[in-house]
Amino acid sequence: MLTRILTLAGCILAVANLAAQQPKTTTNPTSTCQAKRLDNTVNAPTADFAPVRYGDRVYFSSLRQETPEASPVSRIFSFTPGNKPTLDVEFNPKNNASHVACPSLMPDASRMFFTLCRDEAMQKCEIWYRDREYDGKWGVAAKLPESINVRGANTAQPAIGWDAAAKKYTLFFASNRSGGKGKMDIWASTITFDGKFEAPVCLSFNTPEDEVTPSFSQTGQTLFFSSNGLKGVGRFDVFSAKKTADGNWAKPENLGRPFNTAYDDLFYTYHEPTQTGYLASDRPSSQCSGSAEGFGCFDIYEVKKQVPATASGTKGSTVNSKPTE
Repeated sequence: MLTRILTLAGCILAVANLAAQQPKTTTNPTSTCQAKRLDNTVNAPTADFAPVRYGDRVYFSSLRQETPEASPVSRIFSFTPGNKPTLDVEFNPKNNASHVACPSLMPDASRMFFTLCRDEAMQKCEIWYRDREYDGKWGVAAKLPESINVRGANTAQPAIGWDAAAKKYTLFFASNRSGGKGKMDIWASTITFDGKFEAPVCLSFNTPEDEVTPSFSQTGQTLFFSSNGLKGVGRFDVFSAKKTADGNWAKPENLGRPFNTAYDDLFYTYHEPTQTGYLASDRPSSQCSGSAEGFGCFDIYEVKKQVPATASGTKGSTVNSKPTE
């Protein structure tokens, strides 16, 4: 088992006892998708994770250090494909002891949610947000209400999506708050038209173990998340659960390979316009050094569907990385 499950309240994984892990069987052993590790212009020698794309820009979190002697602190970076990542100064705190990670944007980019941990041990984590102002800049950071950020609990990994059944935006997040089914659970809070957050609900598919890193596909009304409590091919696997017309959740399905491996696969998000998926994994092809003590060695991967070669030998192309919903 993992000796320390989640830091940044589920944003960064610390992995232990790797040799003791026994791979599980997959529910989807065949796939035409291919997972490709992004090159070293994106992935640093330390952990990179929580990728999410909006428009032509990919936002992600990283423990990369500005100077060799600096302590590893999580910050939000972004890049456009083919270009080097830059630190997003507007999103990151000036307090060097605070960790910020896991950005999630409203569909119109009017608000960004993120995780903020004020302590070095990253055990006091909350969900905050910034609203975009009229001049296009991001406003002052504000904390979500206590109905979301319960005192004494770790609350992290916000994901926003339009719930067609409820006809409202819904905030999904991971938390170890009381009233759940396991360690870290995925919760959902619908947002009223006047911007208030309704009482969070613990989702039905949570297990006694950990369900983390939610992301929501509006088109397919499907929630993607990772779990080490559901049957999978490795430790943390990526699953999907479809929201039905009556407002219930269908049984989660394991995405199989290449989304999942015998290692930890988390933070899967899908960008509909480019039909591209992104995830973070510590699979063997990851090349970070794990130099930040206690943190998993995660790199960011891009997932696309590979079209088989034609009979004439034409090389296949990547066209779609969306799992069956």
